[in-house]
Parts: sequence; structure tokens; C-alpha cells
Amino acid sequence: MVEMKQNPGIPRLIMGIGHHLKMRLDKKLSDDNLTISQFRVLDYLWKHNEEKINQKMIHEFLEIKPSSLTKLIRILTIKGLIIQEADPEDSRHRIIRLTEKGIKIKDICLQNIAETEAYLLQDFSRQEISALTVFLLKIKKKIKH
Repeated sequence: MVEMKQNPGIPRLIMGIGHHLKMRLDKKLSDDNLTISQFRVLDYLWKHNEEKINQKMIHEFLEIKPSSLTKLIRILTIKGLIIQEADPEDSRHRIIRLTEKGIKIKDICLQNIAETEAYLLQDFSRQEISALTVFLLKIKKKIKH
């Protein structure tokens, strides 16, 4: 009798992929002394560099706990990648800006992320990548509601 492997279940599979992807990206970014969580904050700032960004905006976009973001902001400040300034229009908020060092590290970080994505998708056709993207976006939309 042939024994069939049990399906691990979609949630477990997605969590496992997320875990291993985080480990791979953390390893890739460690050369630049960054974690994927720190990269995500920097990536948001790179994309919104011309805007006045505060911690609440980053928190809402990244969907992480405020306390976790506070820790990330503190670490990135210590590393000299960002600075915090008082918002002259609203004393309750602090404006978060990239430093010159934070701007310079962008290209290397984005290259590391692109290399990881290319490696992960190298065995997929364009149609498969497109379908996978649609499926993952459907799951993300469903789980957020």
C-alpha cells in the first residue's frame, strides 16, 4: 500500500515560508548590519523620502506593534541611519528622516532583496509567478478582514 504524505495545511505552509524567508533575508542583510525588520522601516522611508514621516505612519503601513517599531527606530538611530526631529506643527509627533548613511545603504539593500527574490522564483514561469502573486494577494486581503 502506498502511503500518501499528509498536506501540511496552507497556514502552516505560509508561516514556514515566512520564517525561512525572514531567516534568509536576515542572513543576506547581516553584511550591512541590518535585519529584515530594520530594512522594512528603511524601505518605507526610502519610498517616502520627500514626505514628512512620523512613527505612526510607519506603524500603520508596516502593521507592527508600536512598541516593536519604537525599538526598531531606536536601533536605526543608534546605527546612524535615521534621525528623529520634533515636528514644529505637532508636538505630539517626531519626524523621522534618513541620514546620509541611511540613503547610501539603499542600493546595496535593494540588490540583496532582489537577488533573494530572483533565487526564489528562478524555477517559476512568468505565468506561475503572476498566478502566485494573485493567490497570495487574495489570501492577504482575506486574512486582514
